[in-house]
Amino acid sequence: MKVISTKITPLIAAAALAALPLAAAAKPDAPEGRVAVVVSIATPPGVTDAYLKAEFDKAVPRYQTIPGLIRKYFTIEPKRFGGIYYWSSKAAAQAWFSDAWTARAKATYGSDPVVSYYDVPLAIDGAKP
Repeated sequence: MKVISTKITPLIAAAALAALPLAAAAKPDAPEGRVAVVVSIATPPGVTDAYLKAEFDKAVPRYQTIPGLIRKYFTIEPKRFGGIYYWSSKAAAQAWFSDAWTARAKATYGSDPVVSYYDVPLAIDGAKP
């Protein structure tokens, strides 16, 4: 599997890890082996944020059935889009982000996705707005 992690910025990584609230109340949680994955893909020329948001909406049912996926945030940044994923295990994440997934992403969007894995030794809920 081709995993590229050198292009991810520390700010994106920090935002990704900060954006992982859990459904549990205020107690810390992160059973061993949980991982966060940040994916970033160059937005193809002519693709607007509105188009991406509409496509995200259409993709929701598919993501709700992925084994091991706890939470997914769809993301848009200047000239890139992707997601922040919280997985029950690295094996579940790697099963999804397979070589076939990488090839489909490249064929669909015209560039290699950047996929970065982070161990999650602890996760907490933040203050509610």
